[in-house]
Amino acid sequence: MKNYCALLANGVVTQIIVADYEWATANHRGEWHDLGGEPLTVGIGFTYDAVNDVFVAPVTESETPDGDL
Repeated sequence: MKNYCALLANGVVTQIIVADYEWATANHRGEWHDLGGEPLTVGIGFTYDAVNDVFVAPVTESETPDGDL
């Protein structure tokens, strides 16, 4: 079954593909995370929190009170 799979580099999503997870891990180097077949709630630049098994969106300047990161 095809799922969304995220390629991680240092815990950050760098690529998302639609493929079978086993195929992705067997045919592409790197650390892959199976996102399942549900609508995506993750994107490029999100950070994976392995302790809580969640993806965290990047913080932008407009989201910080004083504009500083």
